[in-house]
Amino acid sequence: MQKNAPQRMTRRAILVCGTTAVASTAMASHASSQTDLTVAQRSPAGERPKPSRTILAQGLPAATPGWELSLRRVTFAPGVAIPGEIHPGMQIVYIVSGTLNLKVLGGEARVQRAQPDGSQGTVETFKASPTEIALKAGDTVLESETLVLAPRNAGREPLVILAASLLPVGQPQSIDITQNIIVNPPSF
Repeated sequence: MQKNAPQRMTRRAILVCGTTAVASTAMASHASSQTDLTVAQRSPAGERPKPSRTILAQGLPAATPGWELSLRRVTFAPGVAIPGEIHPGMQIVYIVSGTLNLKVLGGEARVQRAQPDGSQGTVETFKASPTEIALKAGDTVLESETLVLAPRNAGREPLVILAASLLPVGQPQSIDITQNIIVNPPSF
């Protein structure tokens, strides 16, 4: 074990707690106010519609130089799908409303389903499969940088999620996949 390992674990624990606190605050704020939900970003003719992404908060944690912590509201209009994407860092997604249909194309997705009492259930791990996972309001998914996924809104109402992301500074929240890639297994 490295000499500074406990200090790094503490920093990670602080970042996880901070991300959770930011997400919880935004969820409470979202639940207590009616906001104008934008749907899909307008795309040039011939391109598929994309989800809208609104930055709600962001900052540069001192414990992780070169990384940015952000909270975004992402809205998928009915029928909007991303055929394949990756995230250049770690992301925790909370489903606010609608149903997120998620296909794991590579790597692993760690899902926690909302329980009737509002708590989170046990972690379920989903590996690459042609079968979609249906996530409902209150469910969460942990998306590592080795996860390749295809999210979509198959419903008739907008799908709204909150995404707490820890990404390298200057990197986009998601990168569309246009070719085959090799994915290493995650190290949670």
